[in-house]
Amino acid sequence: MSTGHPQRRTDDGAPPAPASKWVLRFNVGQAARHLLYALVCGVLCGFGSITLCLVVDGARRVFEGLPWLIWLLPAIGVAQLLLYRWWKLPLDLTTDAVIERMRAGHRISGLLAPGILIANAMTILAGGTVGKEAGAMQMGASLGTTIARPFGLHNVVRRPNHDDTQDMHLYVAATGMAATFSALFFAPLGSCMLVLELMRFAGLRYVCSMLVACFAGFAVARHFGIGDVITRVGVPQLSWHGVGMCVVIGVAAALFGSLFAIAIRLVQGVTKRIRRNCYLWVVVGGLLVAVLVTACGWMRFTGSGGMMLNEVLRTPNVSFDFLIKMLLTILCLGFWFKGGEIMPSLCIGGMIGSASFAMTGGDALFGAAVGSICFLAAFNRCPVSAFLLGCEIFGWAAAPFLAIGVCVAFMFGYPVGIYGSGIDLLARSGWKQFFRGMRQSALRDEHERNAGFIDFAVAAGTQIRQVASTAQQAARREGEQWRRNVRQWHGGDRKGRGNSD
Repeated sequence: MSTGHPQRRTDDGAPPAPASKWVLRFNVGQAARHLLYALVCGVLCGFGSITLCLVVDGARRVFEGLPWLIWLLPAIGVAQLLLYRWWKLPLDLTTDAVIERMRAGHRISGLLAPGILIANAMTILAGGTVGKEAGAMQMGASLGTTIARPFGLHNVVRRPNHDDTQDMHLYVAATGMAATFSALFFAPLGSCMLVLELMRFAGLRYVCSMLVACFAGFAVARHFGIGDVITRVGVPQLSWHGVGMCVVIGVAAALFGSLFAIAIRLVQGVTKRIRRNCYLWVVVGGLLVAVLVTACGWMRFTGSGGMMLNEVLRTPNVSFDFLIKMLLTILCLGFWFKGGEIMPSLCIGGMIGSASFAMTGGDALFGAAVGSICFLAAFNRCPVSAFLLGCEIFGWAAAPFLAIGVCVAFMFGYPVGIYGSGIDLLARSGWKQFFRGMRQSALRDEHERNAGFIDFAVAAGTQIRQVASTAQQAARREGEQWRRNVRQWHGGDRKGRGNSD
């Protein structure tokens, strides 16, 4: 009786050992498509970043000439929401929400790119205290998704009959986000690492394509010289005094960076709990900002803060101006105005670092540079990307100082950033509890869609183990199949001999 297709047999009558056969197959055509997509995405996202800079900077110049536009901020906020409603975008869509959708493998709307571009410029036009960097991240995720449509992308190494739709949604959005951010800051390495950290290294397998896109976007922006140009400062000689000041700045950045992130999330949460009506809250927030700016003469604190950061990097600023910038930014972002939070955070951190260095007799200009990066690390809970961004912006000679400051800011900061949270078990418990709770913390935060440093390490290790164990798993499955064939053959052979007897 035949049980299947006939098999060739060896001289002793047993079926042959199976040939080496990979369950995951490498697709050369898809590899070429991914490379082409990365190049096209990087170039187009580079031009997208340039467009964002030109539009937003133009809106800022209009406001500087017509400061009375600050009183139109409530109406501008309502107009933004109406635009989002018209294009069927969530009214409370923030960068945090976009990142959560990417982590879950959901598709990012193609209308988000023009939506955040127009809305971001509208906020700046009316004197809102927001940046364009997080807007660039949203815009890049949308552009990356839209550009990928004609390429028909799938995983280069793919299991047969495996649906990789969610993987591709994450990949194309992450690639566009990294490329646009790279073009805006002229920082390809830090931008790629930022997106990997935000995705908890779920896109680690796509790092080559992401880097190609980042460098392509960087080349386009560098050629035209349009982006967020941040003033470089001199780097002092490494000394114990400088190390101590980096520790002081790191602690200060951890304190205020944590307060900044918590305050924004708190205001957003309270407004939702009281009344889920974004139209109401943009009117309230717009009126508060307009009254404070006009009554207190805080006009120079409006906008993204890029010019203020460059001023602090040229002239020491020993004051509490950073508290004013924090307050206005919290009001704008907390009351659902569209825009970014990264450049305001760099500006606030720069003023904190300048004051810290100047009060102790150090180099206040270099202190502003260190403070801006430390504040960013405490604010967004992405320390590796903050370090790389600092090195690419201020020069690799500053790496020792930045490494110390970023580590201190991250370890002492509250484990809830603007893009999620994690639990720093090393700082809160002993070593035994640390090792015992590391895996449980990662699983719990995965369920809650929040991430900390421990979660990054566990996620990265998981991805590496998956890649390393592919061949072993394939060989094991093939071996099991071969053994089943042998048992089936022996069973059939014994049955045949019994019948003949």
